[in-house]
Amino acid sequence: MRTATPSALTAALACAAAVVLTGPAAAAHHGWEEFDTARPFYAAGTVASVRWGNPHPEVRLRVTRPVTLPGGLAGREIPAELEALGGRDVMRATRPLEGDDTEITLILAPVERLSSWCMPDRVRDGERLEVVGYAHREERGELRPELVIRQDGRAVRQRSVALPPAPATDGGGTGGAPSGDAGGDGAAPAVPWLLGGLGVLAAGTALFLARRARR
Repeated sequence: MRTATPSALTAALACAAAVVLTGPAAAAHHGWEEFDTARPFYAAGTVASVRWGNPHPEVRLRVTRPVTLPGGLAGREIPAELEALGGRDVMRATRPLEGDDTEITLILAPVERLSSWCMPDRVRDGERLEVVGYAHREERGELRPELVIRQDGRAVRQRSVALPPAPATDGGGTGGAPSGDAGGDGAAPAVPWLLGGLGVLAAGTALFLARRARR
């Protein structure tokens, strides 16, 4: 009976482990809690570059300076679903984008959600956009919009969940993402992915060894 060589077994384990590594890692990034959702900002500009794909499309926006709020921003029509989630209050609290960055990166909702929210077509280089969103707590120049206004006037929501509470400042709590359905907008739970990936890893290893043993 032939047994698997160490190098062959290592290769099999590496291939199976890829399932574990590619699942949750991408989904665990760019949850709403990573952004300062207590301070909404407005920015406008033209698209410099686009990376269109999951887990989140990324749009590089060349910001028009100086940033000023357009008249009537708080009263603009927004999607009813966003209105129900407090989007009108966000519009009223919006301020011009701070800082002096000439370009910022917009982290949009996942592609499948954009399609269901009347945005089946990708953003194009050179297109003018207006956005209302939140700055990343640690990454400079990164903004997670809750509303994107396309050049043709379409107002496309980017949020389907309640905003997370602000982090506690007195040590009494840590804040975090809201309970309930994350709707694909926040960080996906890592445990189911991990358990599923470990199962694939074990099954793949057992199958490999069984086939080697029959030879």
